[in-house]
Amino acid sequence: RDRSPSRGLGDVYKRQFYNKIITQFFLIFFLTLPVQAIEKTEVDRLVEVLNLKELFEELKNEGVAAGIEMLKEEGRGQQSQEWSNKLNEIYSSDNLEEFFRNELLKLGVNENIVNIIDFYETSLGKKLIKNELATRRALKNEDGKAQAKKILNQLKYFKPNRLSVYKKIIEENNYIEDNISSSMNSNLAFYQGYSLSLPSDKQGLLEAEIISKIWTNESETRKRMTEWVMGFTAYTYNDLSQNELNIFLEFSKSKPSKHLNNSINYILDKAFENQSYKLGQAFAILSGQGGA
Repeated sequence: RDRSPSRGLGDVYKRQFYNKIITQFFLIFFLTLPVQAIEKTEVDRLVEVLNLKELFEELKNEGVAAGIEMLKEEGRGQQSQEWSNKLNEIYSSDNLEEFFRNELLKLGVNENIVNIIDFYETSLGKKLIKNELATRRALKNEDGKAQAKKILNQLKYFKPNRLSVYKKIIEENNYIEDNISSSMNSNLAFYQGYSLSLPSDKQGLLEAEIISKIWTNESETRKRMTEWVMGFTAYTYNDLSQNELNIFLEFSKSKPSKHLNNSINYILDKAFENQSYKLGQAFAILSGQGGA
């Protein structure tokens, strides 16, 4: 079969990449705060109330699992331990948390962060955080995906008004468009890391060619992104009352929420692009060692 980066590697990485899209979406989704000046103690409170340590650990596990699968697809399963060690380094949850904290301190938020933290300390805020993690884990298996699809179909046919609130929350936060853009940027970073780390005589992918390949998949990325977002929100919001949904919608419309989307998009774009670039580098080196 064709094992070039544009086929074998690209297809496998693309599947991994869609998982990272959802990762980014839900980090943004649950971090709704304004941008200006912030103290370290407030960042500590934020990390705690949003349960980011557990979330970042979950992201690491997903990255490692997807990376191992990528290697198997390329016929390099015999090097899985070496690859696993590298993946654990790339997707380190400690490194991601440190990066997130530092970048948030640089960007800063104003005193309204206290109000934002207070929101996530309410029963509704806690429920949102708990549900998000539970949904991530549930959608790892086919039963969870089937359940999400079932819930979404029920909403479409029997509770269209409730579904419209979901869509308004998604629209207010521009989740789909922002994350399509982010996913494509990370995909570009992966290919750049891969191409530039090959021996000079094998560096056949120019940046223009890489960008062209990525844009060729834009419609498929959009389709999958929309399906994932809708399924994920349907599963996550399933036990929220209509009143709770309305409260969260109003919260999503707030100025602090809008400010946060810009800040967190910026932070996580940088983090995921860096991870993707390193993944591309590592795969190129491993390919050079064994011709994957």
